[in-house]
This record gives sequence, C-alpha cells and structure tokens, in this order.
Amino acid sequence: MKNGSWGVRMLFTLFVVLFFLVFGNSAGAQYPTKPITLIIGHSAGGLGDLTGRSLADRASKILGQPIVVLNKPGAGGSIGVSLVKSAKPDGYTIGNLTTGGIFAQYIRKVPYDINKDFTPIIRYGDFYFGVVVRADAPWKTFKELVDYAKANPGKIKYSTSGPGTVHHLAMEKLAMQEGIKWVHIPAPGCHPGVTALLGGHVEVSACDTVWKPHVDAGRLRLIAIHSPNRMPKYPDVPTWLDLGYKISINSLIAFLGPKGIPPEIQEKLHGAFKIAMENPEFKKTMESFDMPLAYRNPEGLAKDIQDFCDEWGKVIVQLGIKEE
Repeated sequence: MKNGSWGVRMLFTLFVVLFFLVFGNSAGAQYPTKPITLIIGHSAGGLGDLTGRSLADRASKILGQPIVVLNKPGAGGSIGVSLVKSAKPDGYTIGNLTTGGIFAQYIRKVPYDINKDFTPIIRYGDFYFGVVVRADAPWKTFKELVDYAKANPGKIKYSTSGPGTVHHLAMEKLAMQEGIKWVHIPAPGCHPGVTALLGGHVEVSACDTVWKPHVDAGRLRLIAIHSPNRMPKYPDVPTWLDLGYKISINSLIAFLGPKGIPPEIQEKLHGAFKIAMENPEFKKTMESFDMPLAYRNPEGLAKDIQDFCDEWGKVIVQLGIKEE
C-alpha cells in the first residue's frame, strides 16, 4: 500500500508539474483574447493621435484583436500617462508617450515616476517642430518676431500643446536668452493650439507639424524650425541653430504600458508594433506629416527616456517652470 500511495503521489506531482509547464504561461500564450485599449494623451487630430491610430490599426491585424483608441488630452500628455500607470498590467491597456509626459514630473505633481512605473514597449518616431504665425502677420522672419517681442513686452501670446512640453521649454529658454517677455497660452494639444492661432486668439504657435496643411494652403507662415535640423519639405526655413540661438529640441513618440506587464506579453506587443512600422501605409502616414521613423526596442526606449530626463530635467529647474 505504501508503494501504491507513493506511486499515486508521484503521478499527482508529475501531473501538477506538467500542468504548469503547459498551462502556466497560458495568459501570455493566448494573449490577446479581447480588445486592447490605447490611451493617447493628446487631442484627436493631432500627430500623436493620427500616427498612434495608424500604427495601432496595423498592429491590431497582427495581434488578431482590435486596438481601441481613447483620447485623454491635457497637461502635456501626462493625464494619459497617469491613466496608463494605474491600469492593470495585463497588456490590455497601453498608452502613448511623448516628451511632455516625460517632463511632467519636473513641472507638476503627477502620480508616476516615468523611469520606474512603466513597461516600455516601442519607440516609433520623432517630430519636427516649427514656429508659425498667420499669413497676414507683420513678421516675415523669426528675427522680426523676436525684435517685436523685445520692443513690446507681454504683447505676444503664443500657444503650445501644454505647460512643460518641449515647445514651451524651447520658447521660454529662448525668451530667457534674448530678454523677451511673452505670454504662454497652453492648449490641450498642438491641434487646438494651431486652431487658436487661426482664430486670432494668439499671435504665434510653436508646435509639431500639425500646422503643415495650413502652411501649404497659405493660411499660416512657417518662420523657424526649433528641431535640430531643417525640414526636407521646407529647406529654406532656418532652424534656431542656423539663426544663432543655440537651442534645439529633440523628441520621441512611443508606446508603453503599466509596470509589471509579463515579459512574454511585452514582447508580443513590441513584435506586433515593430512589424506594423514596416507597413507601407503607416510609413506613408508618417511621411505625410514629415515625421521620421525612429525605432527603439523596450531597452532602447527606456534608455531614451532616462536620457531625456538627464538632459531636460536640469533645464526645467533652471527655467523655474512649475505648475502648482
């Protein structure tokens, strides 16, 4: 009987081991079994929204489940990032990340540490940034705008996609260097910021290339690029570096999830988005907005985020930008 009991126990133990070997990773093996929510911390119609939707649409076909976009704009993207942080780490809620979501923790109280509270998935692109005015504005060049702003403190109002975004930091750093006093009018995204310019509520907008259709249609005038390099589409428009201001702004756009997503699910998401990046229609979407592709795997994205913190965290403190 003892031998019989031992044999039963051994068979039971083997069954348990085999069960966990076969089914213990079943969540990762079967994922996804339902729609995935993608939280985009920017307004509908902006570049973060349009490119994120385009990439998600291609990736959903690879994953075999819909990716449903939920726009939660505001606070430079940090509202959306906060919602991602508090989500269940099962791979069914992810979000987009731009530099505004990275810088937010230096500017306002946010419920996350961008370097510790997330699972990086993929970086897929960069932005070009530019300064635009209305076509009927008196300033034909950026230098003319700067000269006017110096001579008329407080009269220039400019829009960006929110406090602490790269555009806001760039404009305030330049103001500090040049002795300018102008008024920041934050918007919940670049698209509404440009709309404010078109409507005459501000004189200037510093933002990503959501202004491009209006520049091409002659409604707006592009007077400077505040990215490191000139745009191929507008080769005659100088960068701030060309103009001698010694300021340039890098960027990123990426996807991440809450901390604790299982590695096998993280890799499934990364793999699907990486394949989707090669889709000709997605590439066409990026090209239409003059946004260069910039691939980083999860480890590379984590390093990029840390590098942005190291470089710009000090600048934010130096500028004294703080939102209570």
